[in-house]
Formats: sequence, structure tokens, C-alpha cells
Amino acid sequence: MSLLFSEDELGWKARVRYQEFSGEPQGGFQIALNHSLATSHSSPTFAYDLEDARLLLRQSGAEFHGVRHEYALDSLIRILLTVALLPKRGFLLHAASIVRNGRAYIFMGRSGAGKSTVSSLSPEGSVLTDEISLLRFDRGAWRAHGTPFWGEFRAAGQNQDYPVAGIYCLTQAGENRLVPMTVKEMLRAILPCVLFFSSDPQANDELLNILVEFAREIPCFRLHFLKDSSFWSVVQS
Repeated sequence: MSLLFSEDELGWKARVRYQEFSGEPQGGFQIALNHSLATSHSSPTFAYDLEDARLLLRQSGAEFHGVRHEYALDSLIRILLTVALLPKRGFLLHAASIVRNGRAYIFMGRSGAGKSTVSSLSPEGSVLTDEISLLRFDRGAWRAHGTPFWGEFRAAGQNQDYPVAGIYCLTQAGENRLVPMTVKEMLRAILPCVLFFSSDPQANDELLNILVEFAREIPCFRLHFLKDSSFWSVVQS
């Protein structure tokens, strides 16, 4: 995607925040901040209002109007991605993605589950993202992509992607232990952690089908873990 920012203080902050994730469209779509796309004659395929700001998604790209601060911009980009990823067999998940030996390990959970903890206990430079993971089926495999959305660990995110090794539902405990999860158990755990903002029934059905595919194809575990780096010994055993 290409981020087109206005020449003001918000535009400057956005260029700094998303510099690794912006550039030329290269076959993707554009994002216009507080102005309209040159080719915005078509009706929007998706619209979303957030306080005084508005997101309009068209075939030619996306427009954000009325954005006054970077927090609203960050939220609107997340909302946009959840819709744009759907036809590409992708979704956003509250999860940390950590790379070891060329593969991404996904640690899932709501706020307080331990995403920032496992990120802080991982080797420097291995954290792909510590808060919002982008997961997509691409090049014949499920892959985890870095995002510019950070949590308490404040990992800025890497604009790279790696094949997914497994997904781990976090539970802080007095020992390190892996418990395999069935597809049904994983779906129950993953649904509250998925970001999605469309009320369209067809879109929700498409998302559910994507999640079922993911849960069937990726090893799924509940990870009971100590708050030290020893949890990697069971994850990579």
C-alpha cells in the first residue's frame, strides 16, 4: 500500500510512524489522508465512522477524512486492513509474532495474557510484532507479517514475513507445558482475538472460513508458561 499524507503536523508524524510500511503502490491501493483520491468517482465498497473521522474504501484506494490525531489514524488503518485482507485470505489477530530459525511463532491472547512478556523474553531482533499480527495464506503457506502496531513492549514492527510454525494460546502458570488444541478449541480461543469491523454477514462467513482453514493447517497449542525465557524449551522441542 502507499500512504499519501497531508503536509501538516499529523502528516509528518504519520510519515515517521509508518515509514517502513509505506512506499509506491506496486499493484496495491493508495491511502489518502484528509483529502480525496484523484480517481474517487466510484461509490465506496466499505465505510466506517470513528468519532469525527471517516474511512471510505473504494476500488482505487482508501480515503480517511476528518482525522485529527495519530491515534485515530492508527485505528482506521487497522480497520481498513481487516477488510482489505479478507479477499487475500488474511486477517489481523491480537498476537505477538516472534521469529526463530526462519519461522514465526504466534503467541495469542487478549491484553494481559503475556504477549509483551514473551516478546521481552525473546532474543533481540526476533520480534516481528508484539501486539497485532497479520496472518495471510501466501506462496502456498500461512505466513506472519510484521505490522506497525505495537503493545507494551513497543516493538516497532518489521516489514518482513515468515512461514508460521505454530500458534500458542497464552496462559501464565507455574510450569512450562504445551497442551495440543483441537480445531474447535482453537476457534473458540481465536475468535475473540480477531480484529474485524464489518457487519456484513457474507464477509463474516468468509472470515470464519479463513479461520477454520488456519486452525486446520497450523499446529495449535495452549502454552502454560513461566515468566522467563525457559518457555522456548517446550515451544521448540
